[in-house]
Amino acid sequence: MIKTIVMIEKESLDEELLREIASVGGEYGSRLEKLIGDLKRLRRAILYLRRRIERHRGTPVFSMRLIIRLRKAFLEKRKEAVEVRRYLIIYRESLGLLKHKEVFEVYNIESIEL
Repeated sequence: MIKTIVMIEKESLDEELLREIASVGGEYGSRLEKLIGDLKRLRRAILYLRRRIERHRGTPVFSMRLIIRLRKAFLEKRKEAVEVRRYLIIYRESLGLLKHKEVFEVYNIESIEL
């Protein structure tokens, strides 16, 4: 049995590595953007239900139960977003990028409050 060894040129290997690095980093960014979008939608829904409760006399039980479920989902998504942002920072540090001010500015999870 004859084994053939395929030599990969350094340039094509470098390009392949850069594509892989970019795709992993981009995945964190895409996940964060989706999570932040989800947080904003959940926040809007909760605020709408709060206004609805304030307008009606008495407390609509359905609306209160829904607010509780949406708030729980909001807190879980927020926790997940913070974790993904942490992974992005760890990934950036593995590339030698040690300043993360931009990450916190672009993915400002803390600004989305209930």
